Amino acid sequence: MPAVDEERPHLVDCQDGSPSSQAAPRSARCGRPCVVVPLMLCAAALGSLVTLRLQKAGAVLTTVPMSPYHDRLQSSVRFFPSRASEVLGELSVKEVQEISAWFMLQTGAAPCRAFENVSTWLAGPSAVELLRPPKAETLAYLDGKGVKPPRFARVTMVTNSSVLEFKVGPVEDLSKAKISELVPKGAIPYSKRPGFEETWFVKPIYDAVVTELGASLLVKAFGPIWPQLAGYDPSRGTVSFLPRNDPLAPRGTRRIRIKSVVVPPAPSRPDAQWLNPLPLDMEVNITAWNVSEWSINHITFCNQGPFDSPKTLLQAYSKGQLQMCNATFSAGHWDTPQRESPRGTLRNESHHNGVSWGPWSFSVTQRPSTGIAVTDIRFRGERIVYELALMDSQAIYGGSLRDQFMYSDSAYTMSQWSTSLEPGVDCPDKATYLSAANWMGPDMSRRPDPREAQEFWPICVFDWVEDHEIWRHMDAAQSRGYVRKTVVVRSIATVGNYDYIMDVKFREDGEINVETRFAGYPETRFPGQGEEVFSTLVRDGVAGIVHTHSVAWKADIEVAGQKNALHVTEVREHESSGLGVNWKADGQEQRFPTKILQHHYVDREGANSTFVADTRVPKAWAIVNRNSSVSSGAWKNPRGYRIELLSFSTAQVHSPEHPFVKAMPWTKYHLAVTKYQDNEYRPSSPYVNFDGLQPLSGPYAQDLDVFLSNNESLMDEDLVAWIGLNKEHIVRQEDIPLVSNFGVSFSLQPWNFFDLNTGSNPPSEL
Repeated sequence: MPAVDEERPHLVDCQDGSPSSQAAPRSARCGRPCVVVPLMLCAAALGSLVTLRLQKAGAVLTTVPMSPYHDRLQSSVRFFPSRASEVLGELSVKEVQEISAWFMLQTGAAPCRAFENVSTWLAGPSAVELLRPPKAETLAYLDGKGVKPPRFARVTMVTNSSVLEFKVGPVEDLSKAKISELVPKGAIPYSKRPGFEETWFVKPIYDAVVTELGASLLVKAFGPIWPQLAGYDPSRGTVSFLPRNDPLAPRGTRRIRIKSVVVPPAPSRPDAQWLNPLPLDMEVNITAWNVSEWSINHITFCNQGPFDSPKTLLQAYSKGQLQMCNATFSAGHWDTPQRESPRGTLRNESHHNGVSWGPWSFSVTQRPSTGIAVTDIRFRGERIVYELALMDSQAIYGGSLRDQFMYSDSAYTMSQWSTSLEPGVDCPDKATYLSAANWMGPDMSRRPDPREAQEFWPICVFDWVEDHEIWRHMDAAQSRGYVRKTVVVRSIATVGNYDYIMDVKFREDGEINVETRFAGYPETRFPGQGEEVFSTLVRDGVAGIVHTHSVAWKADIEVAGQKNALHVTEVREHESSGLGVNWKADGQEQRFPTKILQHHYVDREGANSTFVADTRVPKAWAIVNRNSSVSSGAWKNPRGYRIELLSFSTAQVHSPEHPFVKAMPWTKYHLAVTKYQDNEYRPSSPYVNFDGLQPLSGPYAQDLDVFLSNNESLMDEDLVAWIGLNKEHIVRQEDIPLVSNFGVSFSLQPWNFFDLNTGSNPPSEL
């Protein structure tokens, strides 16, 4: 039996020495010593010891209330210390703290650019992350055939002119640590530097514009909602701004677009600002390191302009050339949900990230930039996936030349702007939670400092009795079947207005189902002339913009080892003649076309190893081992795992030459297959949000099209499947205030891997 989790962290979050309440932010720090209540629950039914964290002030342990999931509270999931977690588990809170402090001491780097005069700093969500060890060494250790590889960190540092990446370690003994260059100076343009904290320096610039425009224009147009101006009345709302990366700036330029919004007063929630756009926008060129060189231009007022400065805008106003717009703001039920599910009182926590359930075992981790990853996935002890991991999410919005835009969410972070998951809301009460390090959030205004990394709980694991059977048949007037049971690994990432809900479901019959759902506030803008071309007008002054959600996953599949091939089966129509078939037709009988199967292997990387689903030509894409089979004779079938889309996925609307597509080329494909390389670890880089007309495609690029251009053999090689799913979001009235969650999914399915349906005889303990 796997080892049990015997770690016992403190049992209360607190602020000013008192137990935490729902009103206290999760990121709060204690002002004086906390009152710690040691509590252990011996859960014999769980087969392990877990920690329970009180989440409500004055809470008394009572019967856990029924979860909205309406599922049993006992769990058959076990947690244990795994070898995969030792070598592939992301850096712990302690490791992040120690490595960043040591590196900063050696180099003089700051934890972030908190002040204008900082010239060397750690940057981006990948500032300090695990540098994954070579796969060959890792597999040798996982299989008991080699020593444990040492752990190293990848550290990203920005100077006043360059972006660099370093290998730092070994992590286990920093007294012997060294710093070696991974990506040299000049390989990544300074205009593409990671991180978003420099936008702090934009606020004085924005405030100066507001002050210069003055109350005679702004208060007259929008009311006393400007904290920079006299007569400010916070009961009417407060103007703020949202900085947005501009990937369409001229080549070599780092530019942000400033979008003004109104933070409504209570009872609305502060994030309802996403539904309250204010039509005063501008652009700031922040290419230079010296903030005094930053310049503002392209100011628009009520969708008029652009004006190159506040002065020219005021001149147009004084000449009567400026029209006011009907921008009204009201707080209330329309922009804030009125009902929500009650939170649970307990969180079961484990510091062991190895998971076993029925026939499955695997390890779970959370990466600081790209988010959830599951490694060393085994079914009945046999490894079938080395790594199954979220890679990125892209959102592309339509609009005029200066209104269309794109986000790479992993370049912001698909982990660290999130908070710990809520029992009873995000996950069932019986779920167990796993932790990760966070030095960026959840407050987006926090100044990142890896030395002050904190533990949070963004992952939950639970078993689940689904609402349907694995198999079912009526036989002799009697219905027979077996209800499907599943273990779910869930992670939820918040990136600004959107929440991404990732579920990886491991099922008794060997299938792995992967689903990404989209939630949160839709992005809006104040409608301009012809806005109906780009948006749904959901309210006066509120346009919900058409946009594409795209999400990328990496599946490093292993079928009976690493010598695999890409097998494609197509279903096509064919005339009922030829093909060496006895068509069993009479001489004059009319013949009708039939369906046939066409099989082939893809021999090399490139265009032939990329696929977009075609509804007219159904295909089965499978990673197989040509030298392994559970069958025999003339009908010998190679064992494999199929990649199947489970939801309708649109194709990329933009052309391959569009900067948004060049930045994240995986959005062109539903599937692309490449030969595994240690240095090809993500399909797009964390540097794509800025200076999009200068693509990063050199030898240090993380770019799927660069991987494909290697033209390497795919026959009997170690293969990686890169899976991309797209969903067009045409905003509807019912997306206000928050969207009804929707998503995309795919499946990894046994493909002649077993001799029978394993779901017909699952493990008895489930």
